[in-house]
Amino acid sequence: MSRLTHLLLAGAVIAVGLSVPKPIAFAEAQKAAVSEPAQVAPAIRVVAATRQELVETLAVTGSVVPRQEAAVGVDVAGLIVRELNADRGDVVRKGDILARLDRVGMETQLAQLDATRAQIEANVAQAMSQVADAEVGVRQAGEALQRARALQDKGVASQSTLDSAVNGADSAKAKLETAKKAVAAAEAQLGVNAAQRRDVEEKLARTEVKATADGLILARNATLGGIVSASAGPLFRIAIDGNLELAATVAENALASLRPGMPVTVDVAGAQSVEGKVRTIDPEVDVKTRLGTVRIALPAEAGIRSGNFAHGSIETLRRNSLALPAGAVLYKAREAYVQKVVDGTVVTTVVETGARAAGLVEILSGLAEGDEVVARAGTFVADGDKVTPVREGAVGAISQ
Repeated sequence: MSRLTHLLLAGAVIAVGLSVPKPIAFAEAQKAAVSEPAQVAPAIRVVAATRQELVETLAVTGSVVPRQEAAVGVDVAGLIVRELNADRGDVVRKGDILARLDRVGMETQLAQLDATRAQIEANVAQAMSQVADAEVGVRQAGEALQRARALQDKGVASQSTLDSAVNGADSAKAKLETAKKAVAAAEAQLGVNAAQRRDVEEKLARTEVKATADGLILARNATLGGIVSASAGPLFRIAIDGNLELAATVAENALASLRPGMPVTVDVAGAQSVEGKVRTIDPEVDVKTRLGTVRIALPAEAGIRSGNFAHGSIETLRRNSLALPAGAVLYKAREAYVQKVVDGTVVTTVVETGARAAGLVEILSGLAEGDEVVARAGTFVADGDKVTPVREGAVGAISQ
């Protein structure tokens, strides 16, 4: 056997000797390799509390109506409409003649009253001349009475002569009083005539139907050739200054949140959206419907007409505040809370909430800007759980 063979056999023996304890070493290695798997916290999406502009709105509906309305009519009946100068949709100025009525009959009355006045004035002149004659008669009768008394005192005139003079003086005074009353009666007739004339003149002036205010004509009830009737209502209706507004109904529990001046976006049927403002809030709530009325001033826009149906969105709140998505806030009784994530641990935190708008909830206290909370609170985790936060914008990987 060669030396090389002896060396190979010796190496084999050594190798066999070293491999004798193999079962013990292998078992220990297997035991070390089979260890507990590492605990990985579940991935949970989180959102940060940030300052955002909150806009809160209230939806309302109603009809477009004139802000102020003027009725134009006449209090004379039986007159025929001879001329029409305005129609629906016309913009008019105060004093514009909208229509003319027949005035022939009134002009005839005016001429008759003028003739009557001339006759009364002649009667007054005649009565005044009678007063003058009666005054002369009184003076003459007084002089005759004085002479009769003087003669009787001298014993020349008889008692009968004195009595006749006294009666003549009394008769003259009575005629004077009668003449004066005739003058007063004639002058009174002049006053009646003047009053009648003024009445006819006023009615004559009203045959010209004039606009009582600047504005837009909404309705015309007058027809050419038609007979005016006092019971038929106004001949024209005018929206003063052409101002229109939305009279919207609002639930009574929402009225307290409204204030004059709040901006409103109004969608009018058949027209583009316009921006208005709350003008006034009616002080009375309908006892049957429990609705109040809010009046919203509208701009003068083409396409908006009185009677249009419209939707309004009243902006009741606009401010920059700390906010979270609504899904991140839980409510229990009257208390609100969020699941805040601090160093990978869920911490239930009570918060004070404010306005709610566009899926956001205003956080008044309990959180600071930048604090992270579980986006869908209460769904998968509870207080004290360990989580791996996944932030907004992380796609395909976990952002820590």
